[in-house]
Amino acid sequence: MYAIRTTWAVVLAVLLGGVTARAQESLPPPTPGPPVQPPPRTGWRVQGLPLLNFNSDEGLGYGARLMLVDAGDGTQAPYRHAIIAQFFQTTRGNAVHRFMFDAPTFLDSKWRLGLDVSLLNDRFSPYYGVGGGADFDQDFAACDDRSALEDAPDVCPGNPSFRGLRYYNFEQRTLPSVVLNARRSVKGPLQVAMGYRFRATRVATRYAADDLGQSRASRLEEDVQAGRLNDGNPVTGTFRTAELTAGLLLDLRDNEPAPIRGMFHELAVRGAAGATGSSFNYWGATANFRFYHPLGSDRLVAALRVMGDAMGGDVPFFLLASFGGVEWRDGWGGVGGVFTARGILKHRLQGEVKALVNGEVRWHFLSVLPWKQRLDFTAVAFLDAGRAWSDLSFQERGMGRYAGGGGLRVAWEKNFIVRMDYGVSPQDGTTGFYLDFNHLF
Repeated sequence: MYAIRTTWAVVLAVLLGGVTARAQESLPPPTPGPPVQPPPRTGWRVQGLPLLNFNSDEGLGYGARLMLVDAGDGTQAPYRHAIIAQFFQTTRGNAVHRFMFDAPTFLDSKWRLGLDVSLLNDRFSPYYGVGGGADFDQDFAACDDRSALEDAPDVCPGNPSFRGLRYYNFEQRTLPSVVLNARRSVKGPLQVAMGYRFRATRVATRYAADDLGQSRASRLEEDVQAGRLNDGNPVTGTFRTAELTAGLLLDLRDNEPAPIRGMFHELAVRGAAGATGSSFNYWGATANFRFYHPLGSDRLVAALRVMGDAMGGDVPFFLLASFGGVEWRDGWGGVGGVFTARGILKHRLQGEVKALVNGEVRWHFLSVLPWKQRLDFTAVAFLDAGRAWSDLSFQERGMGRYAGGGGLRVAWEKNFIVRMDYGVSPQDGTTGFYLDFNHLF
């Protein structure tokens, strides 16, 4: 199952747990006897969760998730089947509406099967260029007087460098995205995965007056006109991509949500062609290595992630920010943003080749038991860095980007983790705050 972002259902559960605990304290002590184990939950049940998150790139996210869970006879863990419907959108024009099916033991086999059908919207998807040619000037798209842009969208009073509020943006809608994954263990911690991903993506480069879109060309259009992108061909329209995927995984983590020691490694490949239903012929390969090691005590942990991704062939420009692998989803790619490099702008670096390094030191400094609910607090210091190249020739000399910062993790019963991070990128002079769910890696 893919991790949901964040939910205040946990807060409600803790509060209700506190009310129950206080009520029990007023009752006489129970008669001693053997502990009574509740019967296992069986059959179908309905669960509902509100969704809430925030990050500096996409704004406040809100929505809800409804789950229909089949516990079977009570012996299957975590369940026999799950059917999930999600509505989620943000205040800055992003939307992820999903219908998912998960079967950990599909047809009583060793295969875990997952199906995800999504409607995705990224109204202001960022584009700063490709590879070493990607650059960013804050003044090009910054205007303090938004009201002036309603009459003259190309002119900002007091900023002669202004090129348009949407100069670094384009719109992409994927209707639908269909992902089918199958995964199983082959020997102990070694797993194999395979799947299929289909997307129908509509791209637009201009914005209406209601969105304060400028009349001059955007950065994306400038690169197309100069022949730096897409061989000078138009980038607007609806495009179809369809990939076959395969991967090999090694999972030696002692606790998947918050590892103290161990490692997780993945090698994955993907390919698209006319035979798979794609309008483009391309390939991709991903290497993902993660390490976790205690520093003298289990309360102090060093964590490291090193990733590399390469693509080749007729790669559509809107996939240049994407990574492969079983855990990656549409919109999570590029070097920069909540899932890759905190403090660096979302999709700041992209290209056919990408490299990413994340290092963290995690200090578990406090554990409390309010209302008999365990809460663990962990402080984090991090350094994120990345680089992108236009293609496998590696001829560009443009610098990579790095950012550093710190954050806090609050874990409920060790598994439900809320993540808060603040990062700073000194090269671009940008910062980012992120409130999300689970460790970055």
